[in-house]
Amino acid sequence: MTLKDKIFLSTFDLFLKYGIKSVSMDDICRKLGISKKTIYTVIENKKDLIEKIIQLHITKDEEDINAITQSSETAVDEMCKIGRHVIKFLKEMKPSLIYDLQKYYPQAWDMIEDQHYGFIYRTIKANLERGQKEGLYLKSFDPDIIAKLYVEKTHCIADEEHFPSANYGRPQLFEQLFMYHMRGISSSEGLKLLADIEI
Repeated sequence: MTLKDKIFLSTFDLFLKYGIKSVSMDDICRKLGISKKTIYTVIENKKDLIEKIIQLHITKDEEDINAITQSSETAVDEMCKIGRHVIKFLKEMKPSLIYDLQKYYPQAWDMIEDQHYGFIYRTIKANLERGQKEGLYLKSFDPDIIAKLYVEKTHCIADEEHFPSANYGRPQLFEQLFMYHMRGISSSEGLKLLADIEI
């Protein structure tokens, strides 16, 4: 593992556990057992580090979801595996991570909204089209519209005003959104499959 990889992975782990704002460059150097002089040979500053980590996370997440898509047996199976993937990440993540990105590092948050949400939209749209062809989803909806609605609804997970993290766990929010989505689009055959699968 290169120094750069070690810095990115260890720092991302700290951010997941403690949020971004509460983790200083000194904390990162202590965890890695390196000096600030050494870390600044790899990154320019904390903002640069955060943006590189977010880009790395986006790339890895998209690779994982593509692998799920390619290995899934049906559209319902694909969505349930993606759902489990998202819930696992949300359980590991401190809720303040999203807030910190939005408030203090908006450019990094914009990367997620501009790049990753586009990927999510394309993935969900393809899944909806697949499910309709398989007869597991209703044929009465427009995949483009429902995929866009799905992406917009996922913004609720980061909405502190309506869903403060002190009252609503992010995994719980996503699970409710997921089931709302799946029950709304599934045919009777799709619902039978869904009943036998746990996310």
